[in-house]
Amino acid sequence: MRGQARTLVSRPQGQVLIRRIDRYELLEQVGTGGMSAVYRGRDTALDREVAVKILHPHLASRAESRARFSREARAVARLSHPNIVEIFDYSGDGAAESWLVTEFVHGRTLRAFVDEVGVGVPEVGALVCRALAEALAHAHAAGVIHRDLKPENVMVCEEGGRPSVKLADFGIARIMAADDKMTMTGALVGSPNHMAPEIVEGRPADARSDVFSLGTLLYWMCTGALPFDAPNPTATLRRVIQGDYGDPREVSPLLSDRLARVIRRALQHDPELRQASAAEVRDELDAVLAEDGLPRADEELAAFLADPAGYKARLRGRLVAARLSRGEELLRRGDSARALGAFDGVLALEPGHPAVLAHLAGIGRRAQRRRALRIVAALAAVLLLGAIGLVAADRPPSGPAPASDAPPAPAAVGPGATAGPSPVESGGAEVSSVSPGAAVTAIGSTTGASASEPRALPSGPATRAGPAASRASAPAAELAVQVRPYADRALLDGVEVGRGEQRVLFRIGPGIHRMRIEHPCCDAYEREIDAAEATSLSEIKVPLSPRPARLRVDGDPDTRVWLDGKLLGTAAESQRDPFRVPVPAGADNPYEAEAELRLDVPGQGSAAARVRVRAGQDITVPAVRREAAP
Repeated sequence: MRGQARTLVSRPQGQVLIRRIDRYELLEQVGTGGMSAVYRGRDTALDREVAVKILHPHLASRAESRARFSREARAVARLSHPNIVEIFDYSGDGAAESWLVTEFVHGRTLRAFVDEVGVGVPEVGALVCRALAEALAHAHAAGVIHRDLKPENVMVCEEGGRPSVKLADFGIARIMAADDKMTMTGALVGSPNHMAPEIVEGRPADARSDVFSLGTLLYWMCTGALPFDAPNPTATLRRVIQGDYGDPREVSPLLSDRLARVIRRALQHDPELRQASAAEVRDELDAVLAEDGLPRADEELAAFLADPAGYKARLRGRLVAARLSRGEELLRRGDSARALGAFDGVLALEPGHPAVLAHLAGIGRRAQRRRALRIVAALAAVLLLGAIGLVAADRPPSGPAPASDAPPAPAAVGPGATAGPSPVESGGAEVSSVSPGAAVTAIGSTTGASASEPRALPSGPATRAGPAASRASAPAAELAVQVRPYADRALLDGVEVGRGEQRVLFRIGPGIHRMRIEHPCCDAYEREIDAAEATSLSEIKVPLSPRPARLRVDGDPDTRVWLDGKLLGTAAESQRDPFRVPVPAGADNPYEAEAELRLDVPGQGSAAARVRVRAGQDITVPAVRREAAP
């Protein structure tokens, strides 16, 4: 909705009046869609500029559509947030025409703004979507779901006051009857590129459906491409249902790993694997932006909208400085893996940055020194074990040896031993393939054990999964681990290899390795594995074990707390040590389900409500305090 910023005292001289609805003059049509036509208008009672949206006649002619329209209008009218277009008035239940009056936003749609102005770096897209997540969190808290989040339903307010972005058209998709898949104009109710798969499949929408749509906006703003875009709507919807989209980091090399993880999680096909709420998306984006030196997201967004070109020119240098500083701090702490991630972010914005290249060279030299020390340590272990074997061979026998005319047996070649040069002689590669156990077998066999019957190795971790040398010689393998709900953090031998992923790929080299998968909601999963076992498994599924939620009841300490008919104790007990509440047994989702909470407040009776129990999370419920007697 475009227009010039001005205060309307009266309709300008010569302004053509299209028509009048109730007290509103319609001055010009500024847009139309599958649901409604939009007009710039004037409120004659309050003498102010407004936007009037009139539902198409084929929809307004049906009583059920008008009733649904009124319900949605009343629900959305309760919302009051700086990033949501305000509703002033609506037609009412009995009106022949269905219309909605909102504030008139002087600006353009997000689609037009991005096409004409551009975003620059992905962090600007994160700033915009963070504001939208804040607006959605406010709406969801009031029980209002948008259902049709797309760039055309986001307005960029560029004139008057503080520049901002505003969500429009809340709940309008619900005006259509449940069995109406298309409008009379042939347009889908909702944009295929931004529809959550559960909506496409005809399942109920909830707050997580808006999270999915927000994820598509974040992907688009950060990469410049739509995740599920295809030549036609049918192909697009098929890609949405199949979860078929390109890795955002491959589409935009400027995208950080952490921001890409936020996007991938929001675009999960299963709603249970997405962020549980728009507030969680907002918090994740806040953490990403703060890490890049942008802790006050609202102020940053206003600065960008006020001067897009200037802000984008300055932002690159600020991001480089913040990432360089973070990488150097991580190096000082000895966290080279995360430091490399920060430095990678610098090089994405400024290839050939001299300070980063110097740090990378230093990290490389330190890695070479550590590799050399490991080689020396491995060689020393081999020599020590060999010396022990030779001492054992020279030790006099404890009893008379059996007579034999056969010459001494040659040194046996134990499993995994080779006749070629040692790893050290060949340049020190793959030192880990030298197994101390294998060395004992080869050298100790001179005591008289035959080559076909090598002496048994001592028991211990090195032999727990089979002959150490055969494991050491096994080629590297890949093991795909499907994690439910998802891996917040995946580690191999203590080194992070994935974050925020449902499918983690572990690359298992020679020897025994320890996998660990963590999620705040669940107990950590750990497993030792070698390359041979990884090859045989190829892929495994790991459902993480949910931890109980922690329930605390504030207020009157004598309040008795019941959950699903079971007495847990008093509010005072929960305040000292929160109740451990497992996700209710038999729930479809083992990580999240609803339960019936009842509070017996002394002197005030009982109050019951449904609460959502999420594994590993804190639940705080207020209980009304007993008023003092007069």
